[in-house]
Amino acid sequence: MYRIVKAERFSPQTFLWEIDAPDVARAAEAGHFVMLRLDEAGERIPLTVADYDRERGTVTVVVQALGRTTREMRDNFDEGDEFADFVGPLGLPQHIGEVGHVVLVGGGLGVAPVFPQLRAFKEAGNRTTCIVGFRNADLVFWGDKLRQYADELIVCTDDGSAGRPGFVTGALQELLEREKPDLVIAIGPMPMMQACTETTRPFGVSTKVSLNTIMVDGTGMCGSCRVTVGNEVKFACVDGPDFDAHQIDFKELLARQKRFKTQEQQANADLDHVCSLEELLVKQGKRTYKKYSALERTQVPMPEREAAERATTFDEVNLGYDWAAALRESERCIQCIKPTCIEGCPVRIDIPRFIRHLLLRDVDGAVDAIHESSPFPSVCGRVCPQESQCEAQCVLVKAKMQPVAIGRLERFVGDHAAQRPVPQLEFERKAGRVAVVGSGPGGLACAADLIKLGAEVTVYEALHVVGGVLRYGIPSFRLPRDIIEREVKRLRDAGVRFETNKVIGKTFTIEQLTAKMGFDAVFIAAGAGAPSFLGIPGESAGQVYSANEFLTRVNLMGGDRFPYRDTPIGIGQRVVVIGAGNTAMDCLRTSRRLGAAEVRCVYRRSEAEAPARVEELRHAKEEGVVFSFLHGPVEVLLNEAGDVRGLRAQKMALGEPDARGRRTPTPLDEFVDFECDTVIYALGTQANPIVGRATRGLGLDRRGYIAADAVTQATNLTGVFAGGDIVTGGATVILAMAAGRRAARAIGAWLLGDRAQWPPTPEAVAEFVPPTPLATSDAVTPNA
Repeated sequence: MYRIVKAERFSPQTFLWEIDAPDVARAAEAGHFVMLRLDEAGERIPLTVADYDRERGTVTVVVQALGRTTREMRDNFDEGDEFADFVGPLGLPQHIGEVGHVVLVGGGLGVAPVFPQLRAFKEAGNRTTCIVGFRNADLVFWGDKLRQYADELIVCTDDGSAGRPGFVTGALQELLEREKPDLVIAIGPMPMMQACTETTRPFGVSTKVSLNTIMVDGTGMCGSCRVTVGNEVKFACVDGPDFDAHQIDFKELLARQKRFKTQEQQANADLDHVCSLEELLVKQGKRTYKKYSALERTQVPMPEREAAERATTFDEVNLGYDWAAALRESERCIQCIKPTCIEGCPVRIDIPRFIRHLLLRDVDGAVDAIHESSPFPSVCGRVCPQESQCEAQCVLVKAKMQPVAIGRLERFVGDHAAQRPVPQLEFERKAGRVAVVGSGPGGLACAADLIKLGAEVTVYEALHVVGGVLRYGIPSFRLPRDIIEREVKRLRDAGVRFETNKVIGKTFTIEQLTAKMGFDAVFIAAGAGAPSFLGIPGESAGQVYSANEFLTRVNLMGGDRFPYRDTPIGIGQRVVVIGAGNTAMDCLRTSRRLGAAEVRCVYRRSEAEAPARVEELRHAKEEGVVFSFLHGPVEVLLNEAGDVRGLRAQKMALGEPDARGRRTPTPLDEFVDFECDTVIYALGTQANPIVGRATRGLGLDRRGYIAADAVTQATNLTGVFAGGDIVTGGATVILAMAAGRRAARAIGAWLLGDRAQWPPTPEAVAEFVPPTPLATSDAVTPNA
């Protein structure tokens, strides 16, 4: 990274940067140029060296804000800021010698690069005349700087508001008529340099111009900067930028300079749109800035792999928005005054604010807005059921339009934001030591918030990797492993400590954590875990899996790569999965990827009652899964060897709605046998008993789940909190995260407040004001 040590504005369009670049400053000479790039998405642009200071190690460039990059330099960067790349010096330096009378002509921005050549020629013993031109007096700069080395300085302005009225060519013409100089050097806009060339041609005066042509690399590789000089093709980046002006084919050069004009106009129009949005939404604070009639009625489609291809690979199915799609979808958000979408988000992300940043092309600001409420935008953007939560509350639904694709935009932001250093926060008062049991979404969300409150956090995980259900329960074609690792690494860098292969209730007990090990509080987020079965004949056969076992063998242990990995998974050619939730869809689609020729879903209700996300059902169908709705399993059929040969199911009809509103399946006197080699139960989970059995006095409900307050997540044991599936039963990733966040706030309120009162009251938690960090220690940059 390169730092701007000085930024100076000459006019609304023209500005100066002095850049800390010792290596470039040490080698720079008059006539050199550099290549600058702002960030990973930026273009490389050539800038002529306006000055250099070898002792300070700085290089000066003067820039005119014309295109997208230079406007971004002007508007978004200031003194002290850093940018990505600064390459140089490049090109050939001007040949400086004692030639006699040298006239240097600068037009507009070209005045700046005239200076080092003017200085060099003067110091070489030449007589120097400097002619500089500007549109008006307000744009004049560096007059005093030029006078130091010019025997005569002629300032021209187009409107006559300063110096000599008219163009620089008029002043040059008068000088040529008065006397014949030995050398003329012109630097500025291409038409101005061509005009100077034609002015000197009749007088036979040696003339050079410095060509600032379109470049990509600046090192002679691409050929973009080619120019015809004396019927020979030259490259401005290595043969120039200074050439004999009378030999240049200006007609050809001017035509080449226009080849990206259309694209540049589009980019400038886009930038103007962003600026107008910033004025409206940020500076003026206006909302509901669009009428419904101006919106696209449907969501921008999510790109995805073709079904035939994806059914054979564990590569991610949904490919994610690109920039164009994300910005197009973000334009559908009207930034309403009372955003109901926030109420639909279990962790209360400020959705309009993150989309507002995205509208302004500020993806880093967007991810910062999300991180205030959720540490995992890339995860939640992929696996959360937004269609039944935040998106269901979008005001566009009331207008009979599809809601804003909030989840897709959240994923885009998480995936495209820069991986910046994660600060380790310091506080005047430590909140205490907290043990988090389980590294699933609830435990990770709790840890992420606790570290922001000044707590010392250790997360204990029973498995050998961090992530819980994110790792063992969700296949990589829905949630790539590198996404999980990246999000977890942010927590490590923030100071969260992880201990794997530690089973709380076995390796350590809750009592040991709070007594001998010195933890001030414990949050239990162990997950539900224990699988459910039907109790029908034949289900104890070796080819009957629980969804947990099946998915863990594949997702966590690499069973899909057996025998190259040690964990086997055998499913045969025909698989039946019982259930129709998201976990069932994962099992069905994983079975297809493992090579099963026929994969069938058996569910006792209709498709309308299926708990799975609509997208998951659609993907499964497209990938060749067969659905048998309104069929209730009654027996796993076995052959003489005791292996699975089929599943017998009873046909069902839908009756009256149950307490949850779903119509109750009623058995019919009709049965069907489905041939299969493997049966997978995906019927939800029960409470894992390990922590409950090992923790004396811990309150449990009648189902064996830990009893905890719905607001504070506090249990009946002092200092012990619990949340997620171990409290509610099987739920979603985002609901577990919401419980983790509630617990973190309650733990902070209790640790930093009056620990004498247990449990903490909801009122005390609501009134809790999180502490403000004092400073940040050295941080590390997360991996991309």
